[in-house]
Amino acid sequence: MNQEKNSSVIKKNSKIPSDLTRSVLDRTWKATARTTAFTQSLIEKSKTLRTPSPAVDRIGTKIGSIASVGLLFVGSVQFLINKPLWGLGTVSFGMISLLSNRYHAHKIKVLK
Repeated sequence: MNQEKNSSVIKKNSKIPSDLTRSVLDRTWKATARTTAFTQSLIEKSKTLRTPSPAVDRIGTKIGSIASVGLLFVGSVQFLINKPLWGLGTVSFGMISLLSNRYHAHKIKVLK
């Protein structure tokens, strides 16, 4: 009789399984909302870090162009000293780099 009384008290005080499920889902939604808000704030901060100032952007483009011309020069020297495979690779990297830097420099001018 005492055990039956205790079990009935426990049943009355405990939540219904659907209430437990609902409370767990509410907690999960709140945690997800906080995580999403935190992630969005980090994305917004990273956008400002990804875009350099115009002066730094121009300097970086000039340095990249100089490095590209250097690669083209080294590649042509490698062709002349009978290393055609190395020369071909170096010239192709130099051309790709030079074209990329020229495209970026043009994009900077257009955005002004």
